[in-house]
Amino acid sequence: MKHSHQILIFATLAICVGFSPGCHKADKTKPESVKPAKVEKLPVETDLATITLTEDANRRLGITTAAVAEREVARRRTLGGQAVIPSGKTIVLAAPLAGIITRVDQTALPRPGTQVRPNQPLLSIKPLLSAERDVMTPAEQVQLVGARANLMAAQTVAVGDVDRGKAEVEGAQIAFDRAKKLFADRAGARRAVDDAEAALNIAKSTLAAAQEREQQLAELLKMLNVESSDGEATPLPMTTPIGGLVNRIEVSEGQTVASGAVLFEVVNLDTIWIRVPVFVDMLAEVQQDEPAKLVSLSGQALSQDVMATPIAAPPTADAMSSSADLYYTVDNANLGLRPGQRIGVELPTSMSKLSLVVPNAAILFDIYGGGWVYAMTGERQYTRNRVSVRFVDGNEAVLASGPAVGTQVVVDGAAELFGTEFGAGK
Repeated sequence: MKHSHQILIFATLAICVGFSPGCHKADKTKPESVKPAKVEKLPVETDLATITLTEDANRRLGITTAAVAEREVARRRTLGGQAVIPSGKTIVLAAPLAGIITRVDQTALPRPGTQVRPNQPLLSIKPLLSAERDVMTPAEQVQLVGARANLMAAQTVAVGDVDRGKAEVEGAQIAFDRAKKLFADRAGARRAVDDAEAALNIAKSTLAAAQEREQQLAELLKMLNVESSDGEATPLPMTTPIGGLVNRIEVSEGQTVASGAVLFEVVNLDTIWIRVPVFVDMLAEVQQDEPAKLVSLSGQALSQDVMATPIAAPPTADAMSSSADLYYTVDNANLGLRPGQRIGVELPTSMSKLSLVVPNAAILFDIYGGGWVYAMTGERQYTRNRVSVRFVDGNEAVLASGPAVGTQVVVDGAAELFGTEFGAGK
């Protein structure tokens, strides 16, 4: 027991000596430096958007690719246009003398919207006679004489228009032949030939219209001079000089009309004008001598490409909206535009820029409006890359930024890859 007590005392003394500051020198450790901020490197965006498909999945998705191209692209601005009836395509026919509206060959009067042919009689006017007798009163005879005088005066003017039209055609033909000769000798411009040809076509059209008017006036005057055997004046058929649609008809069968009363109006819509109001500050950017493309009001392409040709039309503008009007003509036979109908028009601008171009089907948009494409980065490996779309031109998308030129991007199957990445695909 005494021996154990001594061992305990010695152990206690050894512990005390070991921790005594006088026995050992204290260790001095350097304090660790503390950084003011800790920056963690985030993963690259493309590292989180790479999809590798199996050979079977790649085949089932039917993935096709196209290369990113780079070329000069002119920006097109889509504005709203309005279909209007071209000048000279509307005919309003008035009664040459007082009379009663009757049918032509037992055919009812046409309704608005009826398609008519050129020189087709739409109705007849039976000159007014006395109710008591079958012969004309002196007042009616004077009225017929006045109608004949008016028709003869109009025919004289028409003959003068024909003579002037012939002279204009001859002069335009000479100018056209001279322009062709100068162009063949490389002493003239192609534009001069085109202008001379256009002037010749206009002169020929004017001459044809004047000759048609002269012929119709001659027929009316001949009918007015013929009287039937019973003393009654022969009914005068009212024909339309042009083919088209009956826009409005102002009379009905059996109605008595005075001389000069409007009978009907016919419009020809085979070709139609598109009026495009353009903000005045944009006029300098628009290539006014280049064709424009018709699109829907939402900017989508129509079922068929329809190009509108710029024309010279009476200058019009609107001070309230600070806009000036540009006019284009388009073939309306298959388009079916109606006067006053609104339609989108893509106007070419003079500003061109070297831009990246990819198929529009390759562009995908997320819920925040960001644009993406899937670039092929390996065998059956596709990486989602961000793109910035400037505008869409038909089936192509013009990019402000995107993958390098020549990069293969997914066209068919891009939406399936997008759904696969975010869990919506199968």
